[in-house]
Amino acid sequence: MLRKVMRMLLRAAPACALVLALSSGGAAMDRSELAKVLKTIPPNGPFAKFGNVTMRTRAKQAGMAPVVFPHWVHRARYTCRVCHLELNFGMKRGDTGITRALYTKGRFCGVCHDGTVAFGVQTADKQCHRCHMENTKELDQRFEDFSEGLPLASFGNGIDWAAALRDGSIRPTNSINGQITLPFPEKLKQPLKLGTASPRSDVSFSHEEHFAELDCSSCHPDIFNIKVKSTSAFTMETNIYGNFCGACHMLVSFPMNDCKRCHKGMNSSFGT
Repeated sequence: MLRKVMRMLLRAAPACALVLALSSGGAAMDRSELAKVLKTIPPNGPFAKFGNVTMRTRAKQAGMAPVVFPHWVHRARYTCRVCHLELNFGMKRGDTGITRALYTKGRFCGVCHDGTVAFGVQTADKQCHRCHMENTKELDQRFEDFSEGLPLASFGNGIDWAAALRDGSIRPTNSINGQITLPFPEKLKQPLKLGTASPRSDVSFSHEEHFAELDCSSCHPDIFNIKVKSTSAFTMETNIYGNFCGACHMLVSFPMNDCKRCHKGMNSSFGT
């Protein structure tokens, strides 16, 4: 319970600071720009539900309850690259074309959910309810138990996953096929400093934290073309609508209302 209260307070503090900055007239960012951005950010719901993907259409056609996929369960065991590169899960809902016929043949979820590594999906047994859920009450309680002791964050599902990886709280597998991954390039260890049009809101981007979960090909060139001036459309608005960083950082990775995670200078300007 104490941890739950701490998470709520963590979420409230930066949000209040942001509102105060907007209303005081002393904001570091352009007020109209920031207000416009804030209006477009979706509400951040309960920690336990952030990152869950609910799949209804095919389940409904089969007369089953919706499938609820909790990212938090899986990302503690596997890095993002395992599912999104090795197993070819798309980054957007509906891109993958997964069917029961495919995963019972050992594709997609069926690679692990074979009754040995994880509970099986090959036969219609009593395990159906573990994915097809009428409600998420039991899953939400599992999240509360799981999140105890993990580093706190203000938004998303209240867990600082990068910190959890650094301090060894989680030790996800980076390959299930034994694929050789490239060593992290030495010259990319220093975080990138990206300027913005607003004072004291420069972005600090860590290649190393992203490489811990993904490969270079996860972002380049589809999401970020590395050619000069190829990111002229990079704005907060385009990000919030799912482009660039927004491909992950609105629905699964920490959402963009957690401003100071990227805009380090904004922290001090809000007095937090």
